[in-house]
Parts: sequence; C-alpha cells; structure tokens
Amino acid sequence: MKALAITAAIALFGTPLAAQEPIDEGRIPMIGMEGPEKDACPGIGRIALFAPKKGDFMRVYPGANDVGPIKDKLPLSTLVWLCEADEEWQGIVYPIGENQELGDCRVSSSIAKPEPYGGPCQFGWVEAKYIELVAG
Repeated sequence: MKALAITAAIALFGTPLAAQEPIDEGRIPMIGMEGPEKDACPGIGRIALFAPKKGDFMRVYPGANDVGPIKDKLPLSTLVWLCEADEEWQGIVYPIGENQELGDCRVSSSIAKPEPYGGPCQFGWVEAKYIELVAG
C-alpha cells in the first residue's frame, strides 16, 4: 500500500528531488586570465549605476548575457572582484551573507594558469558599464 502511495505521489508531483537534474550554473567566470604574475581577479569594482527601469539592484546573470534567469541581485555600492571580461559583460566574484567578506573569495593572489572560479564566494555576470573600478 505504501509503495502505491509513493508511486502516486511521484506521478502527481514529478520525480523525487534526488532524481532531478542539477540546476545549470551557467558560465563560470575564469580567473587567472592575466597570467601568473597578477592576482587571479586583478581588480575590485563597485556597483555604481543600474540599468534604466530595472529596479534598485544590479541583476547578476549566470552567463555573459541577460537571456537566462536572474542568479542574484546586488545593491548599489556592493564591492565585487572583477575577473573575466567578455565584451560588454563582466564576470564577477562576490561574498555572500554577513559572515563572508571580499577577502574570503580567494582571488587576491596569483595562480599558475587560468581556471574556472571554484568558490567559496558567489559568482556571475553583470553589465560592465554599471561597474566603477575601485582598485586594480
């Protein structure tokens, strides 16, 4: 009887969570693009402006375009690491939550060769024209 109830629940609500496909994280920004002599992400920027009529936050996307879903929303003046750039888009790395700071992102020293950012901070893509260079 329990097996029949489980089967009915799966049929009604879809596949169990463990069987669902993982969420696509998009295109992970590369770090170390400027060589082993430079920091993995060579600059720090500040969210300085917003796109007209897009609200009071900067939309962070999973790829270097605004076609996909919004991955995150960052308020004005948020500091972010500037990593890979792709035309009008900037790959960023930024801390999440109150317990994480910009220095916790592990991109302020050099790496031997370019690689996709692996954490522990959050990452994504924003329109470069809305970032003000602070350092780098």
